[in-house]
Amino acid sequence: MNDPVAAALDALGDPTRRELYERILARPSRIGALASAVTVTRPAVSHHVRVLKDAGLVREEEGVLVAAVDPLPRLRTYFDRLWFEASVGEGWLRERFAVSRRLQAMDPEAPAPRRSA
Repeated sequence: MNDPVAAALDALGDPTRRELYERILARPSRIGALASAVTVTRPAVSHHVRVLKDAGLVREEEGVLVAAVDPLPRLRTYFDRLWFEASVGEGWLRERFAVSRRLQAMDPEAPAPRRSA
């Protein structure tokens, strides 16, 4: 996958991987220590860690798994953009309904505003 944001989102979309990433973020660990701290098998932990590595969220240094924070600013930018677009869209929608309500108040026979954008 060439898109680092999409890779990170896909990797963190799994609850087990999110838990593993948060554990590694809080404290660099070896796979064995991670496996003993969660309810999935060691092979499953290895698989999840591999996905986190492929997404650029985790790297291994001398057998110790370390969280890579490089993708986090990109994720924040992505979510900030979504938040901004949703806020702008919400403002537009509010204004549209306000205008529709004013028009309906002037002409009670006018159809009510529809909920679809």
